[in-house]
Parts: sequence; C-alpha cells; structure tokens
Amino acid sequence: MLQIPTSYASGYEKARALNPKYADNYIRHTMVGDEDLDPVMDELSGMPPGEMHQYIHAGLHQEEEWLSKAPEVLRRYFREVDSKIPEWVDFDAFRPAVVGFHKNMPEILVAFVTAALLEGFTTLISKSFYLTGRVHSENATRRFKQNNRHLLEIFLPGGLRREGDGYRLSARI
Repeated sequence: MLQIPTSYASGYEKARALNPKYADNYIRHTMVGDEDLDPVMDELSGMPPGEMHQYIHAGLHQEEEWLSKAPEVLRRYFREVDSKIPEWVDFDAFRPAVVGFHKNMPEILVAFVTAALLEGFTTLISKSFYLTGRVHSENATRRFKQNNRHLLEIFLPGGLRREGDGYRLSARI
C-alpha cells in the first residue's frame, strides 16, 4: 500500500482519477531512496553538521588527507564511487548536448530562470524553502546563483566526470 505524503493527497486523488497507473507510479518514485548513500547518511546523521560537510567536501574533491579522518562508512562510499562508472554512462554521447547548450546558452538560461526556477518556487518543491525561511532571505540570491552555476557546470566538457564541478555539484544536491 502506498503512503501518500499529506501535501500530495489532493493532487494525487485528482491525478489518480485521470490515470491511476501514472499517479501510483509517481508516488512510488517519491519514495525511492539511494540504496548506496542512505545507509551512509544514516550513520553520519549524529555527526556535527560542519564536520560532516567537511568530510563530504573532502570526498567530493578527492582530498585524501582530510578524507582519511572521516568515518569508514564515508571513506568506503567514496572508494566505491571512484572505482565504478555505471555501464549506461557514455560521456561521448553528452557532446551534442554540450554543444547545443553553448550554442543556445542565452535562450536556455532565460528558459531556465523563467520556467524551471520560477515555476519550481510555486510548487511543493519550494515548501522546504518557505518553512526554513530561505526564500525571503539573503541566501535566496546565493541559491539562485548556485542553481545557475550548476546548470553551467554540467554542460562544460567533462563537467560530469568525477573530477568535474558539474559532478561535484550534482552529487552535493
């Protein structure tokens, strides 16, 4: 039996009336975790946030000296990440998207700002920002800049490779 988040209940019922298969599949996917990272985060959850973020930063930037001080569960996670690239990843297949992005960057950035970000802040995705006060804070501008930087970094050649900032920013998200 699916557990429907209370914030989704009314929308789910409307969607289910139109297409139960898609509505159920959507809700099922809101419950999918990260089988590799969830246990790591569970173990690190009691650690002071500043210390945890330093270790995560060290792992993302492959700073072995600092990472060697991290809990074993996190060191093991980064060793596994570093040792395997999923079979489905084909970096050469990214090239047309990279070229297309850079050819059409002004239009893509305008579309990103007006559609993805503005519409995103009018949906449930923004609820956590409102609850924490981050929408109306000085951090809102910083977050906006971070979102734009993430978009640019993933479309740089090699940006999604392990040593790329697009990879690091995606992993942090």
